[in-house]
Amino acid sequence: MKNLSKYVSLFLVMISVSVFAQPTTSNGSIREAATKGKADFLRILSDNKDFNFGLNASDLDGTETGNPIEEFTANFNSLLSSQAQNLGSISTRNERFVVPLTKGSTVVTTVSVASNGRETKAVEFVNQQYTSELNQLPRTVKASDFKGLRIVHVPNLDAVLYISDDKCYTSYNGRSVSEATNVSELVSQLQIDAREFQAKYGEQLKRGKLVR
Repeated sequence: MKNLSKYVSLFLVMISVSVFAQPTTSNGSIREAATKGKADFLRILSDNKDFNFGLNASDLDGTETGNPIEEFTANFNSLLSSQAQNLGSISTRNERFVVPLTKGSTVVTTVSVASNGRETKAVEFVNQQYTSELNQLPRTVKASDFKGLRIVHVPNLDAVLYISDDKCYTSYNGRSVSEATNVSELVSQLQIDAREFQAKYGEQLKRGKLVR
């Protein structure tokens, strides 16, 4: 079996599944880009049955395009400050959206869509972490088709946080994605871990020699 990540990356370079969008990306254009990406990926699955993608055309066929989940990145330097009190104040938009492809209440896989203000296009397929963790979220979150859900990435700590209203779900540091985590307690823990990381790897980061 050939390497999945290499082939999907090559596939994304070969095709440009894009929809021209206004400066403010609409929900409709994101879903349209994801739907077109899914159609092309279905053809790839059907025509290349010897490749191991972790799913096949029959898995993807009949899936519905769910609500786009916007991605954010927390500012690592802000975590080092004692003034960081909430994730919203230290996070910025990535202009990327995770779009679940679902059958019933099950996420079969995801399509990541990016927008640069001029065009909106699919940039990633088959993210196993998103698929697994979205399926583990509580029924109440999934019942709304992930509406209002946000994903926050914390650089250097490899933390992925799923924020729904005032609740946070994450597998970070052994937590369960299916159980809500107290946000203020989590931010405090992230601050401690960020300072430990900075103390240990800060000089390597400055020199650009750290590879994790």
